Amino acid sequence: MKYYFIYSAGGGAGDWNGVKRIWRDKMPTILKERVLLKFGDLFFNHASLSTLIKPTLWNNVTDMRSWLSNAVNDPFVMSGTRILLDSGTSKIVNFIAHNNSSSPNKIIEEFHNIVNKLKILEKYAKVIESSNIDEAVTFDVPNPFKIRTQSKITATAFFNDSHHNILIKRSAEYSNKLYLLLGNNQTRLLTIVNGLWSVFQINTFLRMLNYRPKKIAVAGLTRTGKLMTDIIKKLNNIIPFNNLDMIHFLGCGGLDNSKYIKNIYNGDNISVDNSTPMNRAIDGNTMGTSQSGYFDYVQHKLHRIKPVTINEIISLHNQYPTPIYTTTELKIILDKILLHQSGHSSVRTYDARAQLSLHNHDVFRVNAL
Repeated sequence: MKYYFIYSAGGGAGDWNGVKRIWRDKMPTILKERVLLKFGDLFFNHASLSTLIKPTLWNNVTDMRSWLSNAVNDPFVMSGTRILLDSGTSKIVNFIAHNNSSSPNKIIEEFHNIVNKLKILEKYAKVIESSNIDEAVTFDVPNPFKIRTQSKITATAFFNDSHHNILIKRSAEYSNKLYLLLGNNQTRLLTIVNGLWSVFQINTFLRMLNYRPKKIAVAGLTRTGKLMTDIIKKLNNIIPFNNLDMIHFLGCGGLDNSKYIKNIYNGDNISVDNSTPMNRAIDGNTMGTSQSGYFDYVQHKLHRIKPVTINEIISLHNQYPTPIYTTTELKIILDKILLHQSGHSSVRTYDARAQLSLHNHDVFRVNAL
């Protein structure tokens, strides 16, 4: 099974600037060989702003491969990186819900209007071709976990079973239009399927397509345990994985879910991505009331970085034969993390958090092997 590193142009500017600074010298080749980018992260504003589109980037950027290469100052990206482009359309849903309506039906309607009015699919197709994208996920109307506002975080679950029929129809429409825009060629298309759809709904969706997909992206995988294994088995019965050139599990939900997928079906055409490695690396704040997290190679467990946990973390790190950082390098990183969490943040501490995120991603990558 393959693992994709998520590179985001979204929030957390201080930490992503750290990733940019350390990428060329610290990013292991094994991680930068496969990168997931999000179209919405680059071109769409946060929900709290008055307009969805970032006009300067929208008007001036079409080659996201060159954009990434320039951002991280690494020419390797131009020829050595396989890029999977996700739509990032949850930003559209968040924007609508934040500024206009939280009614599910109105969100779906407004989403459709925005995509058509702003010609977002046309821009997406142009970016795919100009950037020499290897795979691109088709559009759907996603069900985001939360809406971020200036004052609080509000949990959301807008869409349920009663909305699936219209969501399936829209998803098929967007898939067919993108297929047409790319010259009736599905070579680069990762057709998105919601893992929580029923067998009937998935078959309905597939019948609505103007092509037979050879590459599938699975969304909606936020569950764990037996339900997760049931979802994977269901999908494999409907669309046998052996018949697909690629099946990618978007935001697979963490180490346990990745293990479930691998244990049920592990092949060279299977891949996953996850944002947890970065999120846990930057959990720590400068007040010391929250701590960044280190995932270990041995137990694949999360350990919060505190003065009292450093020795345990170092001991576990020593047990793995091929980490991306030596024990000496890790000690330096951990010391800077502690410095950050004691109110002494700086460029150096942000760079350490970025290095910690790369380590965490490598643990997730090893877990997926």
